[in-house]
Amino acid sequence: MLAFRRVGLSLASILWLHASWYAIVLFPAYFRSMVSARSLCGIVDQRTTIVGDRLLFSSGNYTFDDGETWQNTSSLYWLTLNDTITVDKPIDMSLLEAVDLPSNTLAGGKSPVSGGASGTFFYDHTTVYAYAGMVGPEADGVNNSLYSFNTTSNTWNLVQVEGGKISFGNNSEGVYATDIKTGTSFYTGGWAMAYNGTYNGTVKFQSANSGTAQPTWSFMTTQTGLQGPNILKGAMTFLRKGQAGILVAFGGYNTAFEGSDFGPGWDWDQRDMSDIWIYDIFSNTWYYQKATGDIPHKRTEFCAGVSSAPDDSSFQITIYGGWDQLKQQTFSDVYVLSLPSFRWIQVTKDTATDPETTPGRNRHKCNMWNDGQMIVSGGIVAVGVGDPKKLNNVCNQNYPPFEVLDTSTYAWRTQFDPKLEYSVPDVVTAVIGGSSSGGAALSSPQLGWNSSDLSAVFSKSVARDTYDYESASSSAVPTSTASSTSTAKHSHKHLSGGAIAGITVAVVAFVALVLVSAATVFCWLKRKKSRRNDRTDDQPIWHKAELETTERTYPEMPPDNAILEAEVNGIRNPEPVELPAVSRMLELPATSRRVELPP
Repeated sequence: MLAFRRVGLSLASILWLHASWYAIVLFPAYFRSMVSARSLCGIVDQRTTIVGDRLLFSSGNYTFDDGETWQNTSSLYWLTLNDTITVDKPIDMSLLEAVDLPSNTLAGGKSPVSGGASGTFFYDHTTVYAYAGMVGPEADGVNNSLYSFNTTSNTWNLVQVEGGKISFGNNSEGVYATDIKTGTSFYTGGWAMAYNGTYNGTVKFQSANSGTAQPTWSFMTTQTGLQGPNILKGAMTFLRKGQAGILVAFGGYNTAFEGSDFGPGWDWDQRDMSDIWIYDIFSNTWYYQKATGDIPHKRTEFCAGVSSAPDDSSFQITIYGGWDQLKQQTFSDVYVLSLPSFRWIQVTKDTATDPETTPGRNRHKCNMWNDGQMIVSGGIVAVGVGDPKKLNNVCNQNYPPFEVLDTSTYAWRTQFDPKLEYSVPDVVTAVIGGSSSGGAALSSPQLGWNSSDLSAVFSKSVARDTYDYESASSSAVPTSTASSTSTAKHSHKHLSGGAIAGITVAVVAFVALVLVSAATVFCWLKRKKSRRNDRTDDQPIWHKAELETTERTYPEMPPDNAILEAEVNGIRNPEPVELPAVSRMLELPATSRRVELPP
């Protein structure tokens, strides 16, 4: 204050400067902190699945509309799929719900480096089990256990799994699939399994809802015949064929032996997309079958989803995107593999997917909704060949975190619609025959069956899952019993648009009040000074007293009246700002909601 006095500034001028400083400097910073991270922009290397009407995802790395690059969080998120959702822009955080992860081992890698730390969820109708993709010193220290999340009670548990120490907790980027009807999941390949022949086999997991007293798993190997594929960064899906279902795996890298396409530092070749591996669950047997048609380019880090014709005469495996390590490019194309004809069909034409001009996507995930919509979540978006330019390292409005492909028309949708039903698309029936309701004319591979046993497997179909989630949820009684190690302490939503609007009004009112108060004091002092100058010389002249300190101090807000700011996806809290002494407390609008602070 003395410094201002020495340069001839009056108290009124000083107050005016203070008010202006608060209005110009503090208001934008405070306001930005309150409304930061209103939207989710990007996801990569996450584990994800759909249970009931929830699209659940966790781990990996994220970008938000806060200007920051990829960052991992300590939350399990879910998006409720019971209504239409606009997907052509970042997702408003008010649409997401979340609970804390029970352990840092599930948080994923600290940055989306090549290789990632992508795990998966095993699941049934009510519970998801986090498998593989764990990081940190405890990553492989839960060999007999898995962290499970119950979607009815929204609680985590560390559950014991019978069957031995075969979790491969620190494995990642293998291929996996689940039969939700029986609660049976499968995982093979990756970095720690089937690596140059090591641990060549398949983990079979059965949840507690599959008829067993508690979850069990086993490591399935075959004594005769094919040992199954050694796949890294490929895809595997579950199909309702055979006596108990089958697994279909393809793409990715062949880690069975050293390849020839790459130099030092990368030893494996990409698999030809015509090489299809089939695992019959009932007989524990792997088969190999050659596909024909419009064979896609070799690729890794793509995603796949399954749709079945209404009469089960054909099954379509749709793939999207991916990465070509040899050419260093991402893909933006869509192909479909129709079974049992084993025909690849190109959906998007090459002219529409030029990697030099059309951004592609890799390291994303796909989940199917009622066969008719493939929900694409996350991924790296890049354009170019050789040294592609990444386009979503920070929030990019043009490349949202979710995309929805209508698998009946193969058109990209701007909205997810939970009521859409599946019909066989024209581009498929033009090749395999039949109509939108089924009746496929082609029922065998063009090159013939590689095995008569495989032909017999495809002659049978498993009944569809008829689980009624609404009846089950209405009869279920959520439990609040604490888990053996960790229970989610809260379920929270982030600031909604209404809450942000309320905060905006309050902060604007505060700034206006500061400016008006400063102007009032300025005018009063100026008027007083003018009156003093009108006095006669024999009147005493009163001088304004100097302030007792050269430091500016402002009273802090009482704790009971403090405005609590919401945690925004585990992102850093803003620096606290103290209000000036001339301020008055403003009550937020009734539409705003208090948000629980992070633990």
